[in-house]
Amino acid sequence: MLQGSYSYPLVFASLFIATIASYTTLDLVGRISALGKSAYRVYWLIGGAIAMGLGIWSMHFVGMLSFSLPIPLGYDPTITFYSLLIACGVSYFALDLVTRGQLSFARMTVSGVLMGLGIASMHYTGMAALRMQPEIDYTVTILIASVLIAIVASIAALWLANALRTTQPGLLWLHRLGAALLMGLAITGMHYTGMAAAKFPTDSICRAANGISTNWLALSVGGTTLSILAITMVLSVLDARLQLRTNVFVKRLQHQATHDGLTGLPNRVLLAERIDSAIARHNSQSGTPFAVFFIDLDGFKTINDSFGHNIGDAVLKDLAQRLQAVMRKDDMLARFGGDEFIVLAEGVTDDTAAVRIAEKLLSSFKTGFKLPGIEMGLSPSIGIAIFPRDGDNIDTLLSHADAAMYQVKTSGRNNYRFFEVEMNVATLRLVTIQQGLQAAVRENQLFLHYQPKFNCIDNSIQGAEALLRWQHPELGLISPAEFIPIAEKSGQIISVGQWVIEQVCRELSEWRAAGHAMIRIAINLSLVQLRSPSLVQDILTITGRYGVPPEMLMLEITESAAMENAEETRSTVDKLKSVGFMLAIDDFGTGYSSLSHLQDFGVHQMKVDRAFIKTLTREEGRSRSIVSAIIGLAHALEMEVVAEGVETRAQLDVLQELRCDQTQGFLLARPMPKEEFLQLLEAARHASAQPEQV
Repeated sequence: MLQGSYSYPLVFASLFIATIASYTTLDLVGRISALGKSAYRVYWLIGGAIAMGLGIWSMHFVGMLSFSLPIPLGYDPTITFYSLLIACGVSYFALDLVTRGQLSFARMTVSGVLMGLGIASMHYTGMAALRMQPEIDYTVTILIASVLIAIVASIAALWLANALRTTQPGLLWLHRLGAALLMGLAITGMHYTGMAAAKFPTDSICRAANGISTNWLALSVGGTTLSILAITMVLSVLDARLQLRTNVFVKRLQHQATHDGLTGLPNRVLLAERIDSAIARHNSQSGTPFAVFFIDLDGFKTINDSFGHNIGDAVLKDLAQRLQAVMRKDDMLARFGGDEFIVLAEGVTDDTAAVRIAEKLLSSFKTGFKLPGIEMGLSPSIGIAIFPRDGDNIDTLLSHADAAMYQVKTSGRNNYRFFEVEMNVATLRLVTIQQGLQAAVRENQLFLHYQPKFNCIDNSIQGAEALLRWQHPELGLISPAEFIPIAEKSGQIISVGQWVIEQVCRELSEWRAAGHAMIRIAINLSLVQLRSPSLVQDILTITGRYGVPPEMLMLEITESAAMENAEETRSTVDKLKSVGFMLAIDDFGTGYSSLSHLQDFGVHQMKVDRAFIKTLTREEGRSRSIVSAIIGLAHALEMEVVAEGVETRAQLDVLQELRCDQTQGFLLARPMPKEEFLQLLEAARHASAQPEQV
């Protein structure tokens, strides 16, 4: 038999390649496992299989090149390529298997056997590439030993790869390096055991010998393989870092999507998930009843308006910490929006337990909040809804807790209250009205009534006030005293107010086209409208569209609204007067206006509040003296005086005696539709023309 020898540098080179290939494989396993079911998984599998297969094959090929006989040796390119394909196929199988999820022992054993047979097949196919004549003779026991080594090495490799794929970063590289060294030793051990099984007869010749330098070929194959493995490693590391940054960014976005940016508390999205989970646990009989506490701060708007939003934000953050400090460990505090917070308390089996929690929440407000220069007290209104008694879904629970909170606000604040069925009716009506306002404007559900103003002496018509009405399709006729405050609170008063102005101008234009005389119409402006920077331009645009002279509109502002910000009111009033609109102070006597402000405003008309007119004729009352003083003051400031709410002849007599200019009330005319108002105007015109015809 021919005696072979080994080049030890190439032997160590084959071990090095096997170790590097094993390390790259373990890294790829972790990388591909992190992709889950991503569309990129198949590309990483193919690329990884090529790199891993090339590494195993290269180790085998360099190991073959380290072996020499006393005769020239060479390798058949076609058969050698087949051995490379086998190595890549086995690698794909192994990578796909170990990255699909948790690997059971039975599946790992069967797969290890198949993988070991594949590696052995690659090895002996590579040996066949020598094309020896006569054929290589193998010692069966050593050949079987090499196959068993391949199988055991494959099972060990699968186990190591499966164990390390979920290991946390830190010392992971060290674990992988140790595992790669063991895998490299096992792979090279299998190879050289297989080589030891080969026996070459004395008269053997290599039909694939081609005279190419073995060292040069080993260097080329080894260098190319190491380059490919290095590139694969670099790509894997870069992609892993990119994935890590992406995961961090995604987690940050998820946190921002589920938490409040100011307080860091869960927001309504995370709150909804938690409540849904609590409901699901209860429905599966593994959970308990729970309570929802709806907390709204009383008077928080004052802090924002007086000290600025930065101070308001600081108060909210301080409050969030206080509430968390008094809550139970497993309770959830969420910021619902603005100055509203929600507490979800699970395991609340009765009202007594809920009361204890509510008292703790109230206790967090006992100490004042530090503001610039002062310490200011703040109080909450808390509504409580219990699951499943007060609702079996999140929307109902929150709605009912909100309804209970609203009842606390309307009955004194700084308290808590449980939901009661009667509350839901009022809340439902409020929500229905708020949601229906836009449809009211859009679908012409709104309409106007007109209440005439009469000369106090001869009862001639001097003008009229446009009064808004709403015929709701479900709730019927809704009083403006009910829906106007809701419109102001929701901000919808702007669109509603513009509808009123446009409707008045449209009807004035139609009356003029029908031959009726133009008459001045009074329109009420809310505080929200008064603060709108585009108010003057908006009204001018509407009057211009219908050809209505500005002086035909009397814009009424309540005394309390005018004094909310006197300087801003004066600026707006000056702009309105400068373009020709008439101005009036409504409900005079109910606010806190000063003589200097009245003089600065320079409005055209002052309307005495109906509360003074109602008690005008009572002997024990002082209304007569107050009304007399108001009329004297108005005349001194060159303003007309209109008395509202005149309902009796006695009241009219007193007003005439006090030299009031105009009256308005049920005594002379109630609010009426435009058709009746036009008939009244025509009747008044004919009555005034009658003496001329006699």
